[in-house]
Amino acid sequence: MAKTTTVKHKFYVVDLVRSKPKLQYIEIPKYRVDVELEVTTTGTLKKPDPAPSTKLKRLEEAGMAELERYEKVITEEAVKLDAKVGKLMETPGAAAQKEAEKMIQATNASIKNAMDSAEAAAHKAIEARLKKEAQGDKLLKEARVKTTLKVGLGTIKIAGSVAKLVATSGADVTSYKTIVTEVVKLGLEINQQLKNEAKLRKDLYTGIQAYITLRGTVLMQAAERQGITDTSGISVKKPIEAIKKLTGKALAMGDEVTKGKDAKSIAKNLLDATVKGISAKVNDAEKARKAYREHTTKTRGKTDSLGVSADKLMKKVRASKTLKEGVKLGAECMTLKRAASELAAKLKEREAYLEEMQALMEGNGMKIDDQTTIQKLKELDKKSIASEAATLMGAIKTVKTLVDNVSKAVA
Repeated sequence: MAKTTTVKHKFYVVDLVRSKPKLQYIEIPKYRVDVELEVTTTGTLKKPDPAPSTKLKRLEEAGMAELERYEKVITEEAVKLDAKVGKLMETPGAAAQKEAEKMIQATNASIKNAMDSAEAAAHKAIEARLKKEAQGDKLLKEARVKTTLKVGLGTIKIAGSVAKLVATSGADVTSYKTIVTEVVKLGLEINQQLKNEAKLRKDLYTGIQAYITLRGTVLMQAAERQGITDTSGISVKKPIEAIKKLTGKALAMGDEVTKGKDAKSIAKNLLDATVKGISAKVNDAEKARKAYREHTTKTRGKTDSLGVSADKLMKKVRASKTLKEGVKLGAECMTLKRAASELAAKLKEREAYLEEMQALMEGNGMKIDDQTTIQKLKELDKKSIASEAATLMGAIKTVKTLVDNVSKAVA
């Protein structure tokens, strides 16, 4: 009588659909699959050895390859179904939702039928592999395999986003909240940056004031070293004009002061000495200007991005004409866009002003006109962006509150 040895080998898949596709309207459940193989080897004279674990592992791989085919089937069905439900949700309502649920039930039934045949398909694949393993292997020549497959069959469900679309007559609350999150983040970043703006403006003002004060001192010291003792009527607030007048005074004082130098040489000596004495302060002022300009440019960029987000939100509001609070939300979006535009315009003015400042500070600052510069610095203080920033943050807060209210209504 033939003798037999049976060995069992178990393996499982936590979720057959391992890589979930990105779906908007339906949710795929977990499909756990437990598989048990029983491989029986046969011997004529004595009890045979059990099938080795290496061969059992290859049988498992054959079964898994077949299960992966079912994974592909489920994934493709789900993607098709999501697209169909999405088409229905272009005109959301109770009827569309009911039709979507019918489609989902039909797909679940189709997947169940497919999985009912999975055990037979897996067994066939494992049996074919066993036959291949038996070639040249006496132990497996008369071997038999039994496959038992248990599927924890979940069901595809309609996503919460569909219920929200129906409840809000087509308003995609999820996407609203995504945009508002962007808006709030940008608003907070702008608000934080504007806190630094006053300090940077002060640094610029201090840097230029220090430069102006030192330049006047250095220019007069340079004149003194040239032997020019008469400095009446000289205003260092207009340095180029001052150098011309000092040169004229030097020439009027004769050779004792000029020592044979012409007007051009005297003016050059005065200019070189002044530039050398103030170069460090010019660099300080230029550094402050650049820091303020970069801050201004960055803030304007974020403000422009805020305007783009407000545009996106308003388009969605207009696409959902029956949305409760929709008219008010649209109006607040307009307020937000207007506030962002006004703030961006002021920041653009500041950028232009700072470029002008650079032109005034050319040539180590000797072309700078103190009266013009100080006046511009004062104007910079007057061009407060606090009011625009306050309006901007107020509009952001209102838009967020309105979207939060809609979200709560359909939660």
